[in-house]
Amino acid sequence: MKVSPDTNDPIYWAAVYRLTAVNFRLSAEALAPNLELRDDGSPAKITAIPFYFLVSHAIELFLKSALLKRGYVPTDLKRFDNRHNLKALLELLKKKGLPVSVEAVSIVEGLSLQHGHHLLRYDFLTNPFMPPPKGLWPVLDEFLLLTRISTHGR
Repeated sequence: MKVSPDTNDPIYWAAVYRLTAVNFRLSAEALAPNLELRDDGSPAKITAIPFYFLVSHAIELFLKSALLKRGYVPTDLKRFDNRHNLKALLELLKKKGLPVSVEAVSIVEGLSLQHGHHLLRYDFLTNPFMPPPKGLWPVLDEFLLLTRISTHGR
C-alpha cells in the first residue's frame, strides 16, 4: 500500500525543500572549480550563469524550509508576493526574530530581482549580479543552519 504525504504538511515540505536545496548547492559546488574568475574573484564569463541559478534556487528553498519550520504553511509561500521573491522570504524570516548576517542580506538583495524575474534563465545579458563565489558558501551555510531548527525554536 502506497502512503501519500499530506501535501499541506509544512514539515513534510520543509524537508523536501531542504533536501532539494542541498542538491542545488552540491551541484553549484561541482561547477565552482571550473569557473573562470577575475582577479577580484568574480566570474570572468557569462558561462557562470548556471552556477548562480543553482545558488539562487538553493537560497530560495532554504528560506522556504526555514519558514515552514516556523509556522508558515505552503500556501503562504506560494502567494505571488513570496513565490520566488528572495527579499520577501528573507523579510518573513527576519520578522520571526532570526538574526541574519549583513553578508546574507547583501547576497539576497543582489540575487532577488534576477531570481524573481527569472533573468538568469531568459535575459542573462542584462548585467547579472555575480559576486565572487567564495562569499556565497558562508551564506548558504547560514541558511542551511536555519532549516534545522524545529518548530519549537525561534
